[in-house]
Amino acid sequence: MLSAIPPLWRDVDAYIQVTQPPGVATILHYGPLYCFAARVPLYFGDAIECLRAGQPLPKLGFFIRPVLTDSGGFLLLLLQHLSLCLATLRLITLTTHLFWIRFTLALVWALNPLFYAFAHCVGTETLSMILMLLIGATGLRIVRCTRRVSRMEWCLLGILLWLSILTRHINAALVGLLPFAFFLLTAHRLLAIRFTRSQLAQRWQRLLAKQSFRRAMLALTVGISSIVLTNASLRALCYAAQTPYRSTVGVTFLFRLKFLLELPVDDRNQLLDTVSKNSDAADVKKVIALLRSEFRAENLTWDVAAFKKKAQASLILPQTDENEQKFHAVLNRTMWAFLYPPEKTLLRAVATDFKRSQHTTIPDIVKQLFVATTFYFSHATAMPQFGALITFRDNNASRVFAMFKDHPYFRHPKNLSFSLLLSFWLITLAALVVVGKIRGRGAADLASYTAALTVMGLMITVANCFLTVFQPRFTLPMWELTIVSLAILFGGIMDALFCRSRDLHPPKFHEQLKHSDHLKTS
Repeated sequence: MLSAIPPLWRDVDAYIQVTQPPGVATILHYGPLYCFAARVPLYFGDAIECLRAGQPLPKLGFFIRPVLTDSGGFLLLLLQHLSLCLATLRLITLTTHLFWIRFTLALVWALNPLFYAFAHCVGTETLSMILMLLIGATGLRIVRCTRRVSRMEWCLLGILLWLSILTRHINAALVGLLPFAFFLLTAHRLLAIRFTRSQLAQRWQRLLAKQSFRRAMLALTVGISSIVLTNASLRALCYAAQTPYRSTVGVTFLFRLKFLLELPVDDRNQLLDTVSKNSDAADVKKVIALLRSEFRAENLTWDVAAFKKKAQASLILPQTDENEQKFHAVLNRTMWAFLYPPEKTLLRAVATDFKRSQHTTIPDIVKQLFVATTFYFSHATAMPQFGALITFRDNNASRVFAMFKDHPYFRHPKNLSFSLLLSFWLITLAALVVVGKIRGRGAADLASYTAALTVMGLMITVANCFLTVFQPRFTLPMWELTIVSLAILFGGIMDALFCRSRDLHPPKFHEQLKHSDHLKTS
């Protein structure tokens, strides 16, 4: 891909992320970690270009307003591909003890274009994807640990969660991954006590249930700490950039309101009447009244940016930092008026988008990356630095999209929708439980963790459906966490069937009880 495909760019979003100075867009709207970390390889790429041209090296001001070059783009993609390979290596080596199973997983992974296409694209989703793989691997180590989990593992989990949320704000949902897995494991072990006759076995299950519950609470503490640290980091960055801190989720929610275009007039007016009653704030009622007038005409499209300017003007808020903060607060309250309590009309729109997400395929997602790259050719003035890059120089939208059509690698597997993948995941999960039972191996930890991975991916997709309009790329976490879950399940099944390592066999009850005091401290 590095030799055959030029860098893909996530339309104007990627341009803003890597070229705009520290501010609202690069700190609050988009996750700041990718926005600023990506500038390091871009700087070295520009330095290479300067050395070739016999010019002085770029100054540190480059990190405020970067200059895009082909060398910088290549170094960024090279670093992304390398990071993806290392994260994948880390995950696959943890899924199984058998080399030939690891090799099989690596081969299947390479045949899937989803992750490598994102690694070849400039945008925050790429770093989010890589960090999600590392979180999945770290969580697997913690869940599998039969004795005390080291502080280093918990610290690593907290750091990865912190970095992940700094990359994409919606990744805060990953905080619930390990607590949910351990709560499932606790429930399983408490239920197992009711079906166990041996008092010795019952005692052991109680000890394991207590251990799982303690780990759930510890994981929850680590997750909440990562959210607090993220918030503190954002505020510190805002302070350094002299930008007032504020939430921008209300602006994102405006894109969700595009579903109003598809509603009959009576249903739309009824929904807006109900939403208006959900808030006593006069400014929120003004925004809703403006929405009513916006959708009164039979428009087929709706310009969110134009509406945002019109709404700010109607609230008589001149363009100042303080008024921007107030305006975002108004949009946030408007969002809550729609979401709490959610009306059936909104829920139907969310359900429709979620149903669409279940029918997405990997080529659908990869195709969107190529389509997003062609966005430049119709909006060249908004992204002036793109014109000199190899992706766009002496090129056009048809040729860029032809790369997707001309390489069959990007268009397979064609007929594998997420709903089919989910069905296959359920079958694999059942197979792990059955094989674990037959072979006398404990499968509860892996079953709970893989279930938590898949559920968390679905929940992130649902959250996206509530907050913004559906796009195929928003299903990436759902696909990724389910694929990670499948890899773990497959590795667990193969280990149970073929691995004869003594480490995989659960110790006898009398040996387990010897470690009961150790379990209490873990």
